[in-house]
Amino acid sequence: MSTVKSVQLFFQEGSSDKVYNATIVKDGDAYTVKVEWGRRGSSLQQGSKAVKVPLAAATKKYESLVREKTNKGYQPITVEVKPAAVAPPEGQGSGSKIAKRAKVGHQAQLLSPIEEDELDKFLADETMVAQQKIDGQRVIAHINADGILATNRDGQITTKIDRGMLAGLEYLPEGTIVDGEVLDDGYWLFDVLQMADEDVRERGYADRYSILDGELEPALSGDVRIVPMAKGKAAKNKLHDRLRAGGAEGLVFKHRDAPYTAGRGATQRKLKFTKTADVVVLENAGNAYLMAVYDGKTLFEIGKVFSGTTNATRKLLDGALAKKQTPFVEVRYLYATKDHQLTQPVFVRIRDDKPAKQCLRDQLATTCRTVIV
Repeated sequence: MSTVKSVQLFFQEGSSDKVYNATIVKDGDAYTVKVEWGRRGSSLQQGSKAVKVPLAAATKKYESLVREKTNKGYQPITVEVKPAAVAPPEGQGSGSKIAKRAKVGHQAQLLSPIEEDELDKFLADETMVAQQKIDGQRVIAHINADGILATNRDGQITTKIDRGMLAGLEYLPEGTIVDGEVLDDGYWLFDVLQMADEDVRERGYADRYSILDGELEPALSGDVRIVPMAKGKAAKNKLHDRLRAGGAEGLVFKHRDAPYTAGRGATQRKLKFTKTADVVVLENAGNAYLMAVYDGKTLFEIGKVFSGTTNATRKLLDGALAKKQTPFVEVRYLYATKDHQLTQPVFVRIRDDKPAKQCLRDQLATTCRTVIV
């Protein structure tokens, strides 16, 4: 293979010290875009973003990759511009060179994941309360004199919601700030940061939930509701069983005495109810591997997977595909959408212990996209 065009990019700021390389190579009578990425100075991950396509298509993909990375703060390595020996502090590196939306509200408290083998410990822990994990549009709502200000998890104004979903907050005291998720059926609240002019973020979660459910709930109307909470081992186990049976996305644990703290921490945790499926790999679609399952005798496409693959597994998959073979693999995923596209698929392993024809569509599991009460 011969190189047609290449670029080396870097990103440095705070704890981030990364590189991203893209190259167009002549691949027989066609062209392939090869990429490398990872922490600077370490062994880089490798992949292909376009495989054996015309030069125009390879160039378009290459330019798209470079534009995407530079929009995120990456810089080309040139004679004049090179990475520093040590990444500069936050606000002084590559990331500081891109325009960012202003923060006008609070940064959200986020959930840190736990693994399935930790579940029993959290169910038994009396300091932890539990709620259903919901996956909508995160919104922190500020009730002001001139209306309701909606911000996202980063404290930036968000317009990606139906404002009518927030109308049921209009009777809350001015100055109140609540946190929740907008789903198709309404705005579901699970926390309060401020009640009228009183900042309650330093109070424990159980105390804040009492304010939310006891003092603010009577003023809610329309499509605004509160996510139910379970406390105590028996109630948490019952909630867990009900959510599993109902096809919910997962379970959340919150320390009853912990304050509201921006970002991720150990006091608010989440367990996603993941599933597994055996799927056929049809092709290297450039940025990921195209997956399918059998629907009768027809292959039905269910999305793409890249996460979880390694240089070694990608080499095996690409080798099999180059020989016109149809490999099949096991993937882990969060849920399948109504039209059976996998959400958050992660490669687990290549399989060769059963016929590919057994990768059937009926193995895919959807999820409940509403709050189970």
